[in-house]
Order: sequence, then structure tokens, then C-alpha cells
Amino acid sequence: MLPSGYLAVHMVDELRILDLGLKPLRDIAAPAPPPPGPPRRTLPGDLGALLDRQPDRTADLEVVVGDTAFPVHRALLGARCDYFRQRLEGGFADGAVARLSLPDVDPEAFALLLRFLYTGAVDIPAALLRQVAELADRLLLPELCRDAQAQVLAEVGPESVVDAMLWAESRGAGFSQLLSELKAWHLEHYEEVLRQARSSLKRLATEDPELMVELMESREARVTKVARRH
Repeated sequence: MLPSGYLAVHMVDELRILDLGLKPLRDIAAPAPPPPGPPRRTLPGDLGALLDRQPDRTADLEVVVGDTAFPVHRALLGARCDYFRQRLEGGFADGAVARLSLPDVDPEAFALLLRFLYTGAVDIPAALLRQVAELADRLLLPELCRDAQAQVLAEVGPESVVDAMLWAESRGAGFSQLLSELKAWHLEHYEEVLRQARSSLKRLATEDPELMVELMESREARVTKVARRH
């Protein structure tokens, strides 16, 4: 069938065109795509929006940090954080209270921790990495603690590595992996530390001579190993 409406018939040695009286087909345009709908909603997005709306009378608990009261949702905190679950269980004194107090906590760090509890992710400014890591360790949130520690390691430089090592060592077992990684970074960048932050090595020798000796032994072993290869 030709676009004109004629029928073309091919035979052995001839081609016949037959007029069947059909009207030519009009060009059929493709249907317009439907208008874009609203963006797909997600649980983290909805819970983040819920947090941003506070106070909206849906919260059934306040967490007081310094001079700041954070309206929150008891069930969500209990489900997402072992520390709050333990404090809010019925058998404990805090189980039925409408207000919890967290002493010695930075409100900005707690706001970031809340964002993590509601959404599962949070962007932590460099200035608050240590506070968030310490708070996450205290409130039994190992995932957030590891995330913050990883950022501490990523931000470290010759001028800050000694201070970071002293801090990590002071925090105990929950920071042992970070301490090991900082030691390895220091070993790899020792010459830079020596050139750019010599005073930090003096501080290390004064505040933690055992760690200083350990690092020097690792440095000596590294130099010896390289010398043997050559």
C-alpha cells in the first residue's frame, strides 16, 4: 500500500498500480509526552522535611542541649539510636518524661546528629567533625562516628596530623582505627610534617613521648626496609 492510497502489486514480469479509492493517510504526529509529575518522594526526604517543620505539634519529646530545646519524635529516636532507646524504655526513669537533658553537648553538633537520625545522612562542616564524632560515640551511633572520623582523616595535613593523633588517642577504643590510620599518614608524610610543622613534633614529644617513640621506630623500620631494597 502506497502513501497515496494506491495498491502496488508486483507480478512476475510486471508491476500494477491499482486505484482502490482509498484516501491517503495523514501524517500522524507522535503524542505529546505527559507533563512531568512531582519529584519522587523518599522516606529520608520526608523525614528530613518533618524535622525541618519542628515544632509542628507532632513531636512528643524535647531534648534539651545547653540553652536549646529540640522537639523530636520519641519513636524515631528510639528506633534509630540505642542510647535513646535505652533511656526511653518503660523500665527507666526517663521512660515517660516529655523532656530529656543532654549535658556537655554542643547544640550545633546535636543538630547534625539529629539530621543523621532522621535522614540517614548529614554533611558535617570541618569545624564540627570532632564534636560530632565524640557525640556519636557517646550516643552509641557507630556509623555516624565512623563517617565523621573518615572526614577527619580526609581533612588532615602536615600541620594538623599530630593534634589529630593526640585527640584520637585520648578518645579511647572507638577511635583506635582512626589513630592507626593517622599514624600511617604521619609515616607517609613525615618529611612534610618535619618541614612545615616541626613545632608539632616537639609538642608530641612533650605530651605523649610513648607515641613519639612508636612513630620514630616505625620511621626507622621504614627507612631500613627501603635501604634493603636498594
